[in-house]
Amino acid sequence: MNTMNYCYFNGEIIQYNDCNLHISDLLIQRGYGVFDFFRCRKGSIPWLDDYIDRLFNSLQLSNIDITLTRQDLISIIYDLQKRNKSDNGAFKMIVTGGYSDNLETVNGQENLVILNVPWHSPATETFVEGVKLISYEFERPNPEVKTLNYFNLLSLNGRLQKSDAVDVLYHNSMISETSRANVFFVKEGSIYTPANNILLGITRKQVLGMIGNINVEDIPFDRLSDFDEMFITSTSRDITPVVSVDGRIIGNGNPGSVTREIQKAFQEKSW
Repeated sequence: MNTMNYCYFNGEIIQYNDCNLHISDLLIQRGYGVFDFFRCRKGSIPWLDDYIDRLFNSLQLSNIDITLTRQDLISIIYDLQKRNKSDNGAFKMIVTGGYSDNLETVNGQENLVILNVPWHSPATETFVEGVKLISYEFERPNPEVKTLNYFNLLSLNGRLQKSDAVDVLYHNSMISETSRANVFFVKEGSIYTPANNILLGITRKQVLGMIGNINVEDIPFDRLSDFDEMFITSTSRDITPVVSVDGRIIGNGNPGSVTREIQKAFQEKSW
């Protein structure tokens, strides 16, 4: 993997190639672990406190403990940024369930890894022309926990490629989120976003704070064709228009004026 030279592993800053987990870790054996991901933008790290808070919330809901404080993590992150000279990189904090003697139960200390990786923005045309999604009837368990379980997304990789889609829109009777982003819709100038069964995205939080009068409510999946515009928000994709789902055109098939206004407002804050 293309990465920066240094990472953090269980109390030490080490070379990336020297960072290894034993096969007995419950992340490998049982998929038990959480993470968070954020970017460094032009030397600064916007909303770092929010990302740290979300990590600790995921840990609490997962019953995984770490001995480090929030300030400890922040100090490590800035140390890595300095050592790797990372002005526009990204960070991934991973906390695993720890090593297990019987490969089943929690009986060891958690493992904490912080990676600092180069950041490559999605293609410019995705922000300008919009992206396609596919849909999948699925509701993530424990949606407020940012887990390392992306089984459903990866199992749909062939369908994504065939559809030239960038992500999967999850739903049951109600729309929830994509595998890696929150979703917003526009109808006659009014903005809507799902209220339940979602990860509380940090970029979503900025949009809610930046744009007043957004309707946060349950949105039936069968309303998808009714909307004039759709966009997704995430750390990796910022504000990205969506022009179709399963080949079903949203609005007139082009990014709409409300989406453009929100993109512009986001950019003007140098985010």
